[in-house]
Amino acid sequence: MYPNVDITQFTQSAKAIQKLLKDATTISTKIANDPTFAKQLMEKAQQSKQEEVQKQLQSIGIESEMKISFNPNTIHITLSPKKGESPCCQLTFLLYWR
Repeated sequence: MYPNVDITQFTQSAKAIQKLLKDATTISTKIANDPTFAKQLMEKAQQSKQEEVQKQLQSIGIESEMKISFNPNTIHITLSPKKGESPCCQLTFLLYWR
């Protein structure tokens, strides 16, 4: 038969991802509602200014660890729990700009 399941880690992951979803909502809301912010972000990405893109996104209150990459068509953002927290989950999303 199957072993008994322990949902402890599973429920902790589900709770932790709620923080990541909150940060993803903060990012998408800012881009959707602030054309100046969106334009600056795209310009920095087009110029391959990785660190500046990261700083701009963090300036809106993102608490999660963030990995960002971009290409001519998209920005790819992966959010993870802050350093020191359990590496229990990740949230990756792409926003297309072309």
